[in-house]
Amino acid sequence: MQTIGERVKAAREQRGIKQAELARRLGCSVNALSMLEHNTIGDPRASRIIGIAEALQVSADYLLGLQEAQAAPSPARPRKAAPVT
Repeated sequence: MQTIGERVKAAREQRGIKQAELARRLGCSVNALSMLEHNTIGDPRASRIIGIAEALQVSADYLLGLQEAQAAPSPARPRKAAPVT
């Protein structure tokens, strides 16, 4: 089973995104992203996982190893307001 770091790196490379570009999109340092990809950071916070999933267009479940396919997250559907009575 792949680690989260291995999955992040594989998805990033598959999309042709450099570490520096992904780090810029996430608002983190290249060093922090490298540490994640090399499993030095073993338990990233949920907000970081969500940000990576959105930037790489994969699901957070894929990054966490809960599913094998790299399915992209579904776009958020706008909510309709309840009628005012």
